[in-house]
Amino acid sequence: MARHAVFFSFMNPGASIEPSPEIVSRTFRVEMVRAVAAGWMETAMATFAILIAVRAFDSGPTAKAILLGSYAVGMIGSLFVVPLAANTGWRVNRLAGAIALVSSLGFCVAALFPKSEGLFVIGMCVGFVGMALPLPLQTQYLRENFPDARRGRLFSRTLLVRASSSMAFAALGGWLLDLHFDWFPWIIAAFAVAAMVSAICYWSVPRLPATDRGIPSRRVALFRAMRWIRLDRPFRLVLLSAMAMGTGVLTANALRVDYLVNPQHGLVYDAKLVAFITGILPSAIRVLSTLWWGNWFDRADFFRLRILVNVLFGVAIALYFSTSWLWAIVAGAVLFGFARGGGEILWNLWVTKLAEPEHVGEYMSVHTFLTGLRALAGPFIGFYLVAFSSVKALTVFSLFFVSVALMILWPLVRRRPVSASR
Repeated sequence: MARHAVFFSFMNPGASIEPSPEIVSRTFRVEMVRAVAAGWMETAMATFAILIAVRAFDSGPTAKAILLGSYAVGMIGSLFVVPLAANTGWRVNRLAGAIALVSSLGFCVAALFPKSEGLFVIGMCVGFVGMALPLPLQTQYLRENFPDARRGRLFSRTLLVRASSSMAFAALGGWLLDLHFDWFPWIIAAFAVAAMVSAICYWSVPRLPATDRGIPSRRVALFRAMRWIRLDRPFRLVLLSAMAMGTGVLTANALRVDYLVNPQHGLVYDAKLVAFITGILPSAIRVLSTLWWGNWFDRADFFRLRILVNVLFGVAIALYFSTSWLWAIVAGAVLFGFARGGGEILWNLWVTKLAEPEHVGEYMSVHTFLTGLRALAGPFIGFYLVAFSSVKALTVFSLFFVSVALMILWPLVRRRPVSASR
């Protein structure tokens, strides 16, 4: 890409080899199976890690922040996964599978030592790091194995399965823990099984002859991908907006479960209701909206779609944390699920509209790295802001950064003619 890239050129990335129907079909089937496992593991982050930490170990803010921040550590480390693939010669999907195997081992440790808070935290953290590290590798093979015209729709179908799986497992897990909370090691063991299934699926992804074009065959510097921030202005501006948006949303998101179960906030809901509000309901809304969002990703202007998702997240935060009324919390959870249906597609695939095909993995690694930085800071900011101030202060903090993100994006929307949209 030229140093001074044309501002709107990213909507028409360079030509790439279109995958055969067989490659598309095989990749789609593997991703659908992996989506079931990913849905299980998603509930660990969304509901069960903090629920178990509070109920089983009475964990303090530091332990809870470390748990939620460990996924962010994996995101930060993902910047170095692409150079690792280049320097070792591993295929991107095989390296992703090896990382998922380590994630499974981490969850096994947490499940096998249910009396130790330290080993629970360590094991869960290893599992969460292993969930995040392969993200740029996944985007790279999806860029090559799914055709441009249908990538959003195909990916949205895997997200639909993932959300359905998450919803079902959240319901089952909440029901089991309400029956006997001491059964929580079996919930964690299910995460270990899901990570193992993910490893097998990664390993089974078919490979185009050009699949690893984004992973050079020569040795590369660890921070090589960061050059795109300097060279690509649209990429730089979107990253800046995403940094503000992520700071606001991730800080609030860290408190979604704690807000409902911690007596300090005046709400002590049972495990089934917490699982419903934080897992089942948002996942159901994601299921209902995912195909709609996927269709619009393929057709609509990226900036306008991003503005809409940001506004939905902001309203969701305001409703969820502004009152103790159950109806408002439920309404916030509904909007959170709807926004996440679009946000997840945009987060995973927007670099495919910006990067040349051979650089998708590098672009995604930078995006994931910066997401990890804010995701790591978010839980610590959220838990300590509430500990030393109030939930109201958290809400104001989050909505301020959401507003900043909108202000950064709005001039980009105004500069882009509607006719340029896909």
